[in-house]
Amino acid sequence: MAVIKIAIYQKNLHKRIGSEEISKIQQTKAHFLLLPEGFPHFFQGETPEIASKHEKEYQDQLLEISESFSGVILGGTHYRKNEEGNLVSALPIVQSLVLVDFYEKKSPSNLNEPGVVKGKTESIFIMGGLRFGLLVGEDLENESIWDEFKKEDIEIVFYLSGEDGKRSYEEDLTFFETLAKQKSVHLIRVCGPTEGKPARSLYASPSGINWKVGKMEEDKDVLKTLSVNVMRSYLL
Repeated sequence: MAVIKIAIYQKNLHKRIGSEEISKIQQTKAHFLLLPEGFPHFFQGETPEIASKHEKEYQDQLLEISESFSGVILGGTHYRKNEEGNLVSALPIVQSLVLVDFYEKKSPSNLNEPGVVKGKTESIFIMGGLRFGLLVGEDLENESIWDEFKKEDIEIVFYLSGEDGKRSYEEDLTFFETLAKQKSVHLIRVCGPTEGKPARSLYASPSGINWKVGKMEEDKDVLKTLSVNVMRSYLL
């Protein structure tokens, strides 16, 4: 068994992470840092196509964190044109000042992400000695990804999402508790508050809800370090 330290930062999508916050992230000494879907979004691009023009500025924010934080940074997400010239919602993976790879969202929303196409990257990655699955937004409901996770015996899944408001706070807890039990995974969810929408970051495992933001913290920035025990996924 190995204990993995994971820092999740429930962060307002439109506010830059400053030097004081970077110092706090560094002090967590976590193996991984998770940032929400849609972070950073400093430039209010009216469409994903316009937002993709700011790809470099968004990546620079992550590299700035990586100057002080030695772990693996997952997220947030931003729109970009991939190598094939397709507009995708991409989750950058950064470590040691290097943009190592991207996960591309497999289930973009036709309503909210016009022009964004389905990503074709792998959903399973190995970084920092850990084998894990990644999900962004509507990917949560994509059964083909879950089938792959089951086939590959994935034990830990990082889920970057926004809050769609379909469920109440209590219903959300029940939903993710049930999902983690059904899929037999450690499911770590990070959200970011934006424009009055709540953020409900949490950690659900087969044994139940291990951690959650409080009901009064749905609109707050919250930095939390979790310790997750993994049996099969740690490779070092």
